Amino acid sequence: MPLMRACAPLLGILLLLGAPPAHAQEDWFASLYTPGGIELRADSRVFSLYALLNRTGYDTGTLRREHPVPAWQYAPARARVREALGGADPSVAQRAQAFFDAHPVPLERYLAVTVRMQDEDAPPEPRELAGLEVLLDRVEAHWPVPALRAETFADHRAAMRAYLPLLDAPWRRTHQLLRLPEGQPALRVVVNLLDAEGQAHGFRTGQGAVVVVGPSQTPALETVMWEYARAMLPPRIAEQAQARWAAGPALLREAQALGAKETTVGAYATALLSRALALAALGAPPSAYDKAGREGYFGLKELAGSFDNPRPVDGWALEGLARVGSERPSRK
Repeated sequence: MPLMRACAPLLGILLLLGAPPAHAQEDWFASLYTPGGIELRADSRVFSLYALLNRTGYDTGTLRREHPVPAWQYAPARARVREALGGADPSVAQRAQAFFDAHPVPLERYLAVTVRMQDEDAPPEPRELAGLEVLLDRVEAHWPVPALRAETFADHRAAMRAYLPLLDAPWRRTHQLLRLPEGQPALRVVVNLLDAEGQAHGFRTGQGAVVVVGPSQTPALETVMWEYARAMLPPRIAEQAQARWAAGPALLREAQALGAKETTVGAYATALLSRALALAALGAPPSAYDKAGREGYFGLKELAGSFDNPRPVDGWALEGLARVGSERPSRK
């Protein structure tokens, strides 16, 4: 015990210098697995990207106060990282701002490229974001990111463990509804506590699918499954809807007025079908469908029932979407 007390100041100095305890740094990269084989992990590259974003102006969060000036509320891990990076080397932030000016594409695209950096068989870095990996290396080298990962280790681990008993059943049901082989493609869920509450993004990768999910008071199971379903639906559905869904433009305008984020008819069609699929896989109650309707995602109960159709989803998607349009005449 005296030896531990004597070592405590040294451990504190190591943390300040950016050298985390060995077990936390090693365990950061260790995955947890559900009984069905879903991987849950934190991702060092995603952490570096969002550390950079938070330092350079990504302030979006839960609105705590609107007037006289907006104030945001952040999850504890994100608040600690933002505070710690307030005095970080400004030259890295300046370099990042120049990179953002040269590459003005949506944040989701930055995240997709970052996630795929971990795939051994990933394609070369897209030209539109060439140099992102070098920028993240600079963040890692010049800011105390390793120490901050260690400091938020317990928060990330607790969030990951909360999902463990919940994912397998809806994942299997999603595969059944889409008539996919059991357990394929693989799913990896990355917990990202540096994002805004309620955020999630799903991507196809060379090794399966990845859903990056932000902080939440309880596991955001519907959001995770919605993003997984979105990634699994055939791209052809969006193409068909964009070209041939007659009611789509009017419904999209109505949905956007209620808060839907999609900007094209094709993306909105995919969002409707994927959210309906997620709710069906979760065995969601009627109140969940009603809530989705209030948010601009109409007709999900009818679409959810359509997944019992023996044809592939892209074979009946337009028929299902047409019923949504007929039941939701556009407002004038």
